Amino acid sequence: MTKIRMTRSLLATAAVLLSVGFLSGCGVPKELTAADQAIADARKAGKDKDCPELFAAAEKLKNDAFAVCTPCDTKKAIELANESMARAKALCPPKPVPPPPPVVKAPPAAPVITFAANPASVKQGECSTLTWTTSNASGAMIDQGVGNVDLNGSKKVCPDATTTYKLGANGAGGARDASAMVTVVPRVIDRLTLHVNFATNKATFAKADDADVEKAVEFLKKYPTAKFDLEGHTDSTGPKAYNQTLSAKRAEAVKERLVKRGIDPARIHTAGFGDTKPVGDNKTVKGRAENRRVEVLILSE
Repeated sequence: MTKIRMTRSLLATAAVLLSVGFLSGCGVPKELTAADQAIADARKAGKDKDCPELFAAAEKLKNDAFAVCTPCDTKKAIELANESMARAKALCPPKPVPPPPPVVKAPPAAPVITFAANPASVKQGECSTLTWTTSNASGAMIDQGVGNVDLNGSKKVCPDATTTYKLGANGAGGARDASAMVTVVPRVIDRLTLHVNFATNKATFAKADDADVEKAVEFLKKYPTAKFDLEGHTDSTGPKAYNQTLSAKRAEAVKERLVKRGIDPARIHTAGFGDTKPVGDNKTVKGRAENRRVEVLILSE
């Protein structure tokens, strides 16, 4: 037992002597101290959790540096310590921040336009007003001889015949166009009323009506190239829808007779107005007879 105690005492003394000799001889190299501090700083910064494998490798180098460091023989230890310190300081490099996506500019907006004629229908010799607005445009133009116009505005036009006007607008976003039609109704320059003896609810001629047809033929000879309207009319007997149809049939019946007498059908336009344009009192027999008629309207050329 005494022998065991003596052995333990000798070992403890040897350890102390070795430690004293190391510390008093060469001391702990500063590189090892710096590596130990770098590992501690990295741990404090949480890098042992952010990149544990790299941290473990750096810490092992530090531990190896301390393990191989012997009194007065520190070259290998310093190399390991320096590498450990470099790795510790380089742990978990920040990930590169991707550049912001390029700003894609929206393409320029296409022009937006409105275009209208008021009134849309005029009698021959009368005028209409074109009105327009534009946005996203740098220039505007109207055809039919109008030319360049302001981006927003109005213009009076007096066409001789039905005309379609086109407004075009252009800008950085492209071009757009819109149309507006002005319908020109020819002037009535003469008229003839045929009081054909149409029976109620009928559109057929009687023999006695031939004289009225001859009267119409002679009337039209005064205007050999003019176009004309045949307008059929009824009295108020019967439903309005029925009267409308009946009046159109009466106008067609007169047209048929005139064509047989040599009038060019291309010159004739027919229309029915039912009982909407009375010239007599529908409460009397005489008035209703006056309303059952066909009017021949000569239009300006």
